[in-house]
Order: sequence, then structure tokens, then C-alpha cells
Amino acid sequence: MAKAKTTDETQEENPKKTVADKKAKKADEGNEAKSQAGEKKAGSRKRAAKKAAASEAEVGATAAIEAATESPATVSPAASAPSTLDGVALPAANGNAGVLGGPKDRGLKPDDKLALPVGKHFTYERVRSLNPKSFYCAMRWDYKILNKSPEEAKRWWANKKLLVTNPANGNKVVVRAVDFGPHETTGLTISLSPGALDALALEIGGEVQIEFADQKEPVGSKQ
Repeated sequence: MAKAKTTDETQEENPKKTVADKKAKKADEGNEAKSQAGEKKAGSRKRAAKKAAASEAEVGATAAIEAATESPATVSPAASAPSTLDGVALPAANGNAGVLGGPKDRGLKPDDKLALPVGKHFTYERVRSLNPKSFYCAMRWDYKILNKSPEEAKRWWANKKLLVTNPANGNKVVVRAVDFGPHETTGLTISLSPGALDALALEIGGEVQIEFADQKEPVGSKQ
């Protein structure tokens, strides 16, 4: 019967295998140590990132509170609701003004017909019929109002009186609606007669506030 070999005898017979096993074990231990170190480092980075984010959020909140305290929110004029008359709203409550008629008006020709029937018996007059020194205006009126046809809507808007204010100096004028415009590409909201611009002491492109006037008021400067 063969005698079993001892551990020492086995190691002596396979010295290379024993050395290889030791190296593999040592390598496994080293990889495990590196993995644990990497996990610790990643965890540390995540904690640092969370802490930094929390700090930034706190700083942002503090800055917002300080800004609100130092500069209370104000309502922009652009947020004002347009004035209404008989349930119909103006196209805008404020904006920049251009000129309609007179030598500085480059957008119309004297033979051009006005968009609103402002003449007697709702006739459509020509631009040349306007007196530049009088008080009139144009806006991009809404013709889809109160279930009216476009023609009926134009008659409704014709000669409607608007109160226009120059917020820079408080000057006010009452003007009547005679035309449609100015074109959207101009960036202007309303066009005023040269006489109205002079009474407002307003340059072309200046800002104005617009609302319906008392329809019984006469056109002209308003004190």
C-alpha cells in the first residue's frame, strides 16, 4: 500500500506551483485593497459634491432674499391690462409711437386710403384729407369683435377717441382713430399725428400710455 505524501513533500515536488499560488494570492489581496481605497475616495467625493451643492443653494437663497428686500418687485407698465370700451379692448396699453401724416411720415402716400371709414356716412377718406395739426391716430385694431363682420368692426373703431399720455412729462392728448397701423415690423404700437406728437412733446419712437378716452370729450390737448 502506497504511503500518502506529506505537505512538505508535495511542496518540494511542485515548488513552481507553490510560488505561483502565493503570487496570485498576494495580487488578489492588493486588488482588493485598491478597490476598497477607490470606493472610499468615491464616497468622499460624493459627500464633498453634496456639501458644495448645499452651500451654493444656501448662498443663492440668501442672495434672492437680500435682493427682494433691497429692491421690491415692481409691476412693469407692459403688464398693464389694455383699456376696454363696451367689452372691446384696445390692442395695447402702452408702447412706442410713430407718426402718421405730415412730412416725416415715409410710410404712406397722399393718395393712400385710410383704413377706417371716418368720413361722413362712413366714407373712406384719403391721407391727404388729414390735417397734420389735428389730433388723430392709428393702431392695429382688432376687427374680430362682438361677432361683427370686418366692415362692421371698422365702423365701430372709426373715430373712437383715445387718451394718450407721455409718461415722461405727464402731457395728455385725446386723439381719434382714423387708420390701421403701424406695421408690426416697425416695433411701434401706435402712430400719432404731428400735432399730437408736438402736444405730447414726444419724439418719434417715444413711449406712451394708451387708453380709451371719454367718447364725449373733444380731441386735442388735455390738461
